[in-house]
Amino acid sequence: MRHASLRTHPAHWPWPARLAVLLLTTLLCALAGLLLAVGELDETRQSARQQQQDLRAQYQSALTQAAQTAGLQSRLNALDMRLSAQQSQLWPADRLQPELLHAKLARRAGECGLTLESFQPQAGKLAASISLRGSHAGLLRFVELVSRPPMPVLFEHLDISRGERDGQAVLLMKAGIVAPVPAAVAENAR
Repeated sequence: MRHASLRTHPAHWPWPARLAVLLLTTLLCALAGLLLAVGELDETRQSARQQQQDLRAQYQSALTQAAQTAGLQSRLNALDMRLSAQQSQLWPADRLQPELLHAKLARRAGECGLTLESFQPQAGKLAASISLRGSHAGLLRFVELVSRPPMPVLFEHLDISRGERDGQAVLLMKAGIVAPVPAAVAENAR
């Protein structure tokens, strides 16, 4: 029995049979390597194709945005002109009085949780010295809100100090403000 099993071993086969097995094994290894290489190249190709499609979509989006920029710029200019016209209607030059400035500052202070302690208008121009009391966040929000149209306010100087009222720590702000007259309003006043 041992003799029969040895004959079936490839080492005992004739040379043409052993050469055929060797060539078949080599061919199978080469085909397996080729399949692995082709699979990897196919994945790379698919990834490159997807990247190319993404780049095309981004390019088309950028072209669309560039085409819309001119239209958006003209809309922005038209809105700026409308805002100037409405500001001149809201704050006509003959009504630019300290009372309007005081009303705006008091309303904004109330919105921010602040207390407008004093308002002293200056003669000759739309300006005032003010004193506020409240929290830091409220003071920052107040400055942001009163600097917006209509009738934006410019701060000439600003002094913030810490104080106490009724046993609680509060911030006190003293500021000099000017409400510049918009160009459209100044021209209407002439």
